[in-house]
Amino acid sequence: MAGRINAEDIRALREQADLASVASDYTALRRAGGTLKGLCPFHGERTPSFTVDPAKGVWHCFGCGEGGDVFGLLMQAEALSFPEAVEHLARREGYPLRYEELSPGQRRAIGRRTRLAQVTAAAAAWFRAQLAGQDGADARAYLARRGLEEATLERFAVGWAPDAWDALTRHLREEGFTGQDLVDAGLATEGRRGPMDRFRGRVIFPIHERSGRDVVAFGGRVLPDRELRTGPRDGDPPKYLNSPETELYRKSEVLYGLAQARAEIQRRQTAVLVEGYTDVLALHQAGVGHAVATCGTALTAEHLRQLERYGRTVVLALDADEAGYRAADRARALAADVGIRELRVLPLPPGTDPADLAAQGPEAVERALAAARTATEFQIEQVLRTASVDTPEAQAEAYRATFPLLARLRDRAVRYGYIRDAVAPRVRLPADRIEGELDRALAAGEVSPDDPVAVGEHAGAAQRAAPSPDRQSSQTRLAGRPAEPRDPQLRRERDVLQLALQQPHLLPEAWTKVTEDDFTAEVSRRLLRAVRAAASARLDDVLAALADDDERARVRALALSEPKITEERKAAEEVAWLRAATLEREIAALTERLRSLHPEADRDEADRLFARRSELERARRQLTDPHGG
Repeated sequence: MAGRINAEDIRALREQADLASVASDYTALRRAGGTLKGLCPFHGERTPSFTVDPAKGVWHCFGCGEGGDVFGLLMQAEALSFPEAVEHLARREGYPLRYEELSPGQRRAIGRRTRLAQVTAAAAAWFRAQLAGQDGADARAYLARRGLEEATLERFAVGWAPDAWDALTRHLREEGFTGQDLVDAGLATEGRRGPMDRFRGRVIFPIHERSGRDVVAFGGRVLPDRELRTGPRDGDPPKYLNSPETELYRKSEVLYGLAQARAEIQRRQTAVLVEGYTDVLALHQAGVGHAVATCGTALTAEHLRQLERYGRTVVLALDADEAGYRAADRARALAADVGIRELRVLPLPPGTDPADLAAQGPEAVERALAAARTATEFQIEQVLRTASVDTPEAQAEAYRATFPLLARLRDRAVRYGYIRDAVAPRVRLPADRIEGELDRALAAGEVSPDDPVAVGEHAGAAQRAAPSPDRQSSQTRLAGRPAEPRDPQLRRERDVLQLALQQPHLLPEAWTKVTEDDFTAEVSRRLLRAVRAAASARLDDVLAALADDDERARVRALALSEPKITEERKAAEEVAWLRAATLEREIAALTERLRSLHPEADRDEADRLFARRSELERARRQLTDPHGG
């Protein structure tokens, strides 16, 4: 909706930004020759392999293979889209961005959305101030009893709405907003005497959109054992009250805490999904920075799509009861539609919530998360939890009750794994017997495998734990330092191309005569084409001329590796050797052709080839010994 960011602004911002300063926000850097090195912020390591070249404006990790420019760094570190990364950096640098291709209708919509975002931002600041004031004393005491520290409350901008009919409305009107602005932002409702506050006598939890830039909605919780003066005439007020849907807020698409959690979700490739606002705060305070919550609504496919952007695994904190079983079953179906690779369940003991777990300390939380079960395993356990296995009839009834779950697992090896590890031990029968009966039931149509729920989570985990040989070798090639070729030809191709990337000013005039024929490796030819096609000798222009991310990763690694050639004389020798090797290959081919000719019948062809070979040998000698010495 905001239109396309002006391309000149993107280019200027990239050149203006200090890559080393941005990278230092995520890892400590030390000078190492012409580059900076540190521990990679994107994977665990003990030896620094994260390399930053401020002059070239690129970074690369030789451990995990990630790399790019300053926008790529922010996209990876903060889990941002490209436009979000540009806007993030622009705010950091104080650079005003221009937007293009806005229709009049879009401009009006953006103007309205901006106005509503200003209203919610002003409301969030006011709520925060009320919590710190005299009227917020009871709310502060309640939050302290929940074990929430001030730093956590500050990070999530927790506030307080006084128990008054129109305190926020009056304040925002004094700030220049209209009553309609407040109603449209979901902060007020129309009363008989005009707008009145929607949130009254509640602890306030601002809800941000995923980039963290705008507050889009609020959740409010009444204090326990405190009667609202402005409550309903009949009955008790709802424990939680949330903003209605507005231009800014669609509750089926927004997750509480995602703005604060997404970088950690991306780092861990895992999101922990809970239900309550205070659960999120408590978990973050306990070091579980990848926790988020739905905003007072049921889990939706769009919620999972949001999480799938940042990590492959979702852990659901669910009650270990029938309601938890149903929630896991529904989540499995949604995950299958969205493509979540792994869905796990963290069962909670009766009467406890994630905040209670967080109160036990970070180590207890990490142990619980490490023991989280796959959704299938959790559901099987729930089916068998109260099953009797005292008689053969009871055993058969128990394991047959798991067949609808097992039938969903189309991978036979995965299905057998669940039978062996989760079903057979509980019913005290051989896994092969259970599998055989399940096969018969499937063949007879007594159990249908055509369930929409995704197949085994264990299979995905196993595949990730042990990648195929092809995938493994590809990861090693891309992540590790560029391998030193054994073949002298390939080694020289690599060294000359590295020189073209790092110090093109050292290349001799003869470099202009080098062609793709002087390179034997296809990857070398592609890089030469990119160097020649690039708008300039700058590395980012060369990277832009490459075909895919794999090639860009290899080239970044090559550009940031220790240079092999540092002198003009050596550069000239290597280029001359490269061209001479091409002539040598042509000479060898001509010699082989001459051997195949008949000395009498092919005399004219032989004379021509002899002359051509002599010409090539003179050119080769000139390259290898230009002074005739």
